[in-house]
Amino acid sequence: MFILYAKLVASLLLAAILFLVLWQRQRIESELARPNVPWLPVFWLVLRLVPFLFIYVIQDFHPQSDVRGYYYPIAQAAAYGKVLYRDVICPYSPLFGYWLSPFVWIWQDPKGIVLAMTLFELLAVWLTYREPLSPEKRPARLFRCLVYYLLPVSFVFCVTSGQEDVVLWIFALLAGKALANNQSFRAGLWFALGLLSTKALFVLMGVPLFFMARKKWPFIGACVALGLPVALFYYWKAELLFIQQPLEEGAYLKAPNLRSVLAPFIGEAINRFQRIESYLGLLTTVGLTGYVLYRRHQLGQLQSNVRTTVALFYILIFSWTTVVQHNAISNYAYLTMLPMLFVMVDLTNRRAMAALLAFNVLAAVHSSFWWRIGQPFFYSFRQIDRPTYLLDYGIELLLVSGFALFAIQAVKQLLIGQNTQSAVQRPVPEH
Repeated sequence: MFILYAKLVASLLLAAILFLVLWQRQRIESELARPNVPWLPVFWLVLRLVPFLFIYVIQDFHPQSDVRGYYYPIAQAAAYGKVLYRDVICPYSPLFGYWLSPFVWIWQDPKGIVLAMTLFELLAVWLTYREPLSPEKRPARLFRCLVYYLLPVSFVFCVTSGQEDVVLWIFALLAGKALANNQSFRAGLWFALGLLSTKALFVLMGVPLFFMARKKWPFIGACVALGLPVALFYYWKAELLFIQQPLEEGAYLKAPNLRSVLAPFIGEAINRFQRIESYLGLLTTVGLTGYVLYRRHQLGQLQSNVRTTVALFYILIFSWTTVVQHNAISNYAYLTMLPMLFVMVDLTNRRAMAALLAFNVLAAVHSSFWWRIGQPFFYSFRQIDRPTYLLDYGIELLLVSGFALFAIQAVKQLLIGQNTQSAVQRPVPEH
């Protein structure tokens, strides 16, 4: 339980610090306005590297969960020329281990994977900061980066869990940037590379990217040119394992999601639909995305404000997927937190920020809590017969509601053609 308590204490401490940071926003932004200061590397150094050194070097803590069970063995296999899926179990995309393998060469320890993830997160923050997702000036955008680094979700899932989810946003952002510059082929390359490098779930971003591309055939051509050789290679070396292993991972029941919160109402009869639940969930996600795309097309806004639109579709898709997929977990909050801060969050709305921080604390600790109480799944309310079970179910209800609200807010902004100026808040004057 030590890990759970450590995450809880860190999350509460970060939430308290964030309240102070938001209270002193104008003063902090005046400091961030100083020229020639590399603020983003400073944020990374103080809020990522220093905690990393304290946890993994000074305290000699060893990474757990996905880092030890999946990321490191996969990266190790890729580093030494083994075939993923055939020589090592890999529920991720074909190129996943290869972009991690250089860090294995440098440091043959799972700790190197965690450090690598902090660097990829820094890249994601830098790219997001540079993109015109918000009309705000440099100090305000830097302040949002600082807020992101202090959020419990980003800290816990990056530093203590070494999760890779933020990498999906890098590829979505780069594809959106290419579309904004009318480079459909390049957008297709970024999308295909993201799909081949992260996880199969990223395929859902192909729907808005394809329909927003002005030139459809170059987009498709880029996907085929990059994806077909990889698929043929792995079929040659591992047959259909590169499809089967990710699908097998998706079959596990996890929480929180719509299934886990509805199961006590429906009972074990819900298991009759288990084999088709994932497909129904994907169908609702694609259907909702398609509906919003159609409405934007009717409004003549399909290719307007492309960068922000891609970010909102990204938030919509992965927030809603977290609600409807039966293998979704609270870690998926890390997928959307960075773009959300730049296109949806009003930092001046105290209630909204308090709700966001509460959501962050719950999301940051729930996976560890759920795992350590035995990964319960309730088919009746009579099974919720312990205080820990009641607490778990309450947290699940709040988290699923939060993910659903994020998706609804993204839909609202997409359907009413709301730009970032109205979606975030008016810029605070520089001091």
